[in-house]
Amino acid sequence: LNCLAAFVSMIIFAVMIAASTVDWYTYSETYILSDPATADGTEANSFGTLNFTRYYYNLEGVTTQTQPTGQTETSVFRGYDSNASSLFSVFKVAQAFVLVALITAFILGFFLILCFADAVRNKLLFWAGMNVLRIVLVLIAAVILISLCVAFLSFLGITEAFSNDTPSCNAGYCRRFQDSVKHEHGFMTQTSNGKTVSRPLTQKNEWGPTSGWYLTLACIPCAILVLLLVVINKFPIPVDSVTIGEAL
Repeated sequence: LNCLAAFVSMIIFAVMIAASTVDWYTYSETYILSDPATADGTEANSFGTLNFTRYYYNLEGVTTQTQPTGQTETSVFRGYDSNASSLFSVFKVAQAFVLVALITAFILGFFLILCFADAVRNKLLFWAGMNVLRIVLVLIAAVILISLCVAFLSFLGITEAFSNDTPSCNAGYCRRFQDSVKHEHGFMTQTSNGKTVSRPLTQKNEWGPTSGWYLTLACIPCAILVLLLVVINKFPIPVDSVTIGEAL
């Protein structure tokens, strides 16, 4: 059980490193041209992307990717406005608790691995006492779980943050946490190889959480498992038990 607790703790540590570097939220606005519907009523097929604007939010800032019609794609990164931004607050709260979970998971995993050595474990037992060490381990495991839950749940406030930062916002991400909508904009006429074709123009908006938020969610069951293992497992092993075992 000690090995399993140490292994899962290091998994949480590794996953939270990934969560601290990847995107947490995305919003995209894409204009798509479709082939005209056939005479028998068959739904139009996607023909190609006319242009798009995409926003990728991570814990440090937002990357904006744009591709105007007929032009090349550009990408610009900017940090959050710390002076007057609810969005800044949401991401910094998430970042703070992600870092707490990351650090405490490493401390717990490293400590459990370190205590595999009898000499180290026995010195810690004599220095702090068995009950104190067990309480500390339980508290650290509880901090990991609480930090993950706070980082995960606090991020649900991003919808309100968008709305607060832009009071006149009517976009979907200011009203719902995750969704996608389509708007039809009639037809767009194009000429290719001397042939004129009118194709339906569709605007597709998509927004919602991405990998960072889901990685945090995935770590919560792991943190619950670590907490249970630390609580039910009698660790550190009493020195007398070690001595008796060696004598036998």
